[in-house]
Amino acid sequence: MTPETDPEAVDRAYDDLVALVEHGPRFHGTPGIAAAADWLEQHLGTVGWPVERQAVTLPGWQPGAVHRVVVHEPIARELPAWPMLWSGSTGGPRRGTVEAVGPQGLWGDSMTWRKFVVTDDDGRVLAYLHARDDGPAAPQPLPSGSDLEVAHLAIGRLDGLQLTEWLGDGKALVVEVEADSGAVEAATSDNLIVDVPGTGDGSVLLCAHYDSFFNTAGAYDNGSGTIALLHLAEKWAAEPPVPSVRLVFFTAEEWHLGGSRHFVDTASTADLDAIDYVLNVDGLGRGSFVEAFGAPEAFSTAFRSALLQHAAATRPDLELVTRFPPTTGTDDASFYRAGVPSAFLTFNDLHRLHQPDDEPNRGIAANVAWTVPLVEHLVATLARPTRAAPPGVL
Repeated sequence: MTPETDPEAVDRAYDDLVALVEHGPRFHGTPGIAAAADWLEQHLGTVGWPVERQAVTLPGWQPGAVHRVVVHEPIARELPAWPMLWSGSTGGPRRGTVEAVGPQGLWGDSMTWRKFVVTDDDGRVLAYLHARDDGPAAPQPLPSGSDLEVAHLAIGRLDGLQLTEWLGDGKALVVEVEADSGAVEAATSDNLIVDVPGTGDGSVLLCAHYDSFFNTAGAYDNGSGTIALLHLAEKWAAEPPVPSVRLVFFTAEEWHLGGSRHFVDTASTADLDAIDYVLNVDGLGRGSFVEAFGAPEAFSTAFRSALLQHAAATRPDLELVTRFPPTTGTDDASFYRAGVPSAFLTFNDLHRLHQPDDEPNRGIAANVAWTVPLVEHLVATLARPTRAAPPGVL
């Protein structure tokens, strides 16, 4: 019996995931993430692990209650939309015409969306629309340099294609946009740090972000990775790993990696040099599609080989995709920028990403159950890689 088919392991993963998401959205700086942090600290303390809290304070932002994109011409239609993180307000409903702008890079061009601008009769910018590359409308953080005084609204891929088709046909495209999102006072929540002494040599940093976007309780992204780390902490309380492991539950991953960036920025050079490598467990969604990226290149190859070795005996249906250089949209990127070898894995579940229906299910729980022994295997197998220089601009 493999872990993902072990009813007891799946039941435990499911029950703990349900308990975590009962705190609601875990958006940075909100009561939901504060309650989740207390819940995690209590569970870790139950098995004997003290928790160090590292406060992370970032500029504040609130999503508001209104986020509308209504097409008036050529065909009346309301498009599902969400405010992008850092979006400004429209100051009420505003009507204007739409033009295509071109590609929109997000997370350092890890994703490329379609971008549109809405202007009034005098050419003033009323809003930007960002059409997702795949799947339904989903909020994301705006890239650095965006005009934060203007509303930015995310729409779905198919709606973006429809706008493109209308514009390509030369049709006038008139919309009404409204959003009441905007900046507020600074927001604070905590990174949670647990040090697990090993029985031998080596030092690994294992992490997962426990925050979510404002519109979801985030079972897949990333309650699942959070529960995987919690179960590993429980296992290692009974039987320690060979290398020492620092477990970090990061806040503010959705805020341009704010929690992990703060962790790296406040660490000493000696602290970072002491880390053999970083392993980041992101969303463990339904299905068998795994993305596993690492850097530098030699470490990426070793990481892939160790993962496939474990899967050969436990998961013959696994569909593995690797990419080099890795994407920059999750917490391992903060370490790689500082020259620390890093890797991440996710069971990608794009249609649940940043969605209100990202709720617990048995498929997620099964992949949590399988990932726990996988990470044990990786921690036991992967040797300290040779350091490479931090990445440059190319």
